[in-house]
Amino acid sequence: MRQVILALLVVTPLGCSRCGQREQAAPPRQESDRPAAAASRAAPVPIIDSHVHITPLPETMNMALQIFSQVGVTKFAVKSAGAPGTLRYKETVRFAEILGEKMAFFANLDWDGIDDPGWGEREADRVEQAMRDGASGIKIFKALGLGVRLKNGKLMRVDDPRMEPIWQRAGKVGAIVAWHVADPVAFFKPVDKNNERYEELSMAPEWSFYGKDFPGHDELLAQRDRVVERHPKTTFLGIHLANYPESLDYVDRLLDRCPNMYVDTSARLGEIGRHPVEKVRAFFIKHQDRILFGTDLIVTPNGMQLGSTQENPPTFEDALRFYKDHRHFFETADRNIDHPTPIQGRWKINGIHLPGAVLRKIYVENADRLIFAHRREYLRSHAGPEKK
Repeated sequence: MRQVILALLVVTPLGCSRCGQREQAAPPRQESDRPAAAASRAAPVPIIDSHVHITPLPETMNMALQIFSQVGVTKFAVKSAGAPGTLRYKETVRFAEILGEKMAFFANLDWDGIDDPGWGEREADRVEQAMRDGASGIKIFKALGLGVRLKNGKLMRVDDPRMEPIWQRAGKVGAIVAWHVADPVAFFKPVDKNNERYEELSMAPEWSFYGKDFPGHDELLAQRDRVVERHPKTTFLGIHLANYPESLDYVDRLLDRCPNMYVDTSARLGEIGRHPVEKVRAFFIKHQDRILFGTDLIVTPNGMQLGSTQENPPTFEDALRFYKDHRHFFETADRNIDHPTPIQGRWKINGIHLPGAVLRKIYVENADRLIFAHRREYLRSHAGPEKK
């Protein structure tokens, strides 16, 4: 398998050395004022995709690498490595060893035995083990708060005390806590034709959290925010723009209040791009050091998912267009453009034309500093004498 992956890397290198050469050839301008889209016309501006899910198999990894090589993704972070000790985890770690600094990964929790004494310490030990294995942190899915049930049948709260050892250990060992807490606001409303995400929910009815005993969207976020505020030494990464892209004001206040919180843009440009252009642009410029580019690309043996479900199986060309639509939003000032996941809403969005310096932070520098710094340190410490 190593030969297969390495052969692909030779044929379609993930690096983007031409990008730097093209920028040097451009007419002199202030870096912070240069339009991002003009930074390179010969090759895409490099990107780190901080949020992907790839089943750890040769065919799925090769497919992902081919996509990345075409769209300028130089590094990527897999958010679903699995729980330490599982086959998925072991295979993900193996791919990370093959790909080196190009691939980071986040481990996941094992909810089995949640009612058992010591469950929190057990999982905290696994978080620490994952960091020793080269992980950048842990990813917690929305199962916490919306899926995991205790023996009494009640949903486990997001701020349940059982999680305390995990939050504390993550801070101690430098593990980033990437956290998906709630879904779009529309998923907590009645599923009928008045729901603007009706088409999406009709195709994925299990994504509806309306009624039953599910907590509300705002309550889930309130529970999460209390955890983040109680653990200032732990770094949190709020997936999907902190799960509230519908309210930039809310996310703005959260980032102001919690310096240990970062956010990514994965699978939410449809919502982000609906706000007034100048407001969105101002938000990204203000928080340029705290926002990471991500897409939520999923590659499995059964096919791909491009930010959400869709009626027809996505093709390779669809995946390229998916990334192109992301760039269109960030790099141009075009109006009424397609967003990357149209099933999330049949509306258009407007490009925000970020300055080049801001774009580089969101595309590359923030993820490189936050996610890949530990990865580099791990690789250095585990390199043979000839590589040090």
